[in-house]
Amino acid sequence: MTRPLLLFTVDVEEDMPDWKITDPITVHNTTALPRLAEMCSELGVEPTYLCTYPVATNPQSVATMKRLHERGGCEIGAHLHPWNTPPYLGVPGRSDTDERNITYYQYELGREGFRPKLDNLHEVIGQITGVPPVSFRAGRFGIDAATLQELILKGYEVDSSVTPLEEHCEDNGPDFRSAPQHPYRPHGTDITRKGDLAIVEIPVSVGLTRRLPKILKQAYVRIPKLTHLRGLLSKDYLRLIDFAWLYPARFQLELMCRTARSLHSGGATVFNIFCHSSELVAGASGPVKTEDYADCVFTKTRGILKHCIEEYGAQPTTMAKAGRSLRPRLGL
Repeated sequence: MTRPLLLFTVDVEEDMPDWKITDPITVHNTTALPRLAEMCSELGVEPTYLCTYPVATNPQSVATMKRLHERGGCEIGAHLHPWNTPPYLGVPGRSDTDERNITYYQYELGREGFRPKLDNLHEVIGQITGVPPVSFRAGRFGIDAATLQELILKGYEVDSSVTPLEEHCEDNGPDFRSAPQHPYRPHGTDITRKGDLAIVEIPVSVGLTRRLPKILKQAYVRIPKLTHLRGLLSKDYLRLIDFAWLYPARFQLELMCRTARSLHSGGATVFNIFCHSSELVAGASGPVKTEDYADCVFTKTRGILKHCIEEYGAQPTTMAKAGRSLRPRLGL
């Protein structure tokens, strides 16, 4: 059996205490990245840092990213938050609101509105590394097939905005419940379907703790989140099945390991572990309120990375290198 690849994709973004926009925008959390880089180096992991516009234009965070790039063993890509990436030309359907005050989705812009923001982010990321970025993730995972095609025109080779089995329903966000869990080429009109677009989609690793036939898996993820049925089925009660992302700030290590085991038994070719830089320090994100919990995020991150390497022989790599290695088997 071919050894799976191991990605550690970090959304390097501005501080967002309680996931709220701040004025002025700050990027203090990026001071934790050298510690993260040191941990990755010890494990032989090659992180992919996906940077927002504020990170790529703040002198202090730019200096940090340049040092990480010069150190090697990582990749720097793009992560677009439309609400703080210029130009600010308005959002269709939201004309009564300043777009800089709302955490909206990039697909709301349409291709024409998205293109100039992508151009600006692309340019400043390239100034950090000296080469154009080729890896991308949409802010709040808010991608669709139309804006994905703008990435292709700009030279992007790999995207990681899809979270399979998950619906971002809180404010009409994307529904990825039916999307593939393994790398694929998306369809030109529906990013949740396989197709022939010239880009590799590497979803965030999301799964169940036991393998189910597709029809039962889809039935499970369509159980309304506000009901207690998922909790009843979990290890805390009936111990039948549970759900997790490989996302250390949100999920316990034991649950992530069980999910990784299920993904591996289902033929996973890539483990894609996810993190926000703002979750590496206290008070810069939603869930991480204390330094103790920030330390816990580091501990869980180390734990799931080690688990994938030691249990499944996963090979650490970057998004760009993973995308290029996957292209032949995907017909690219």
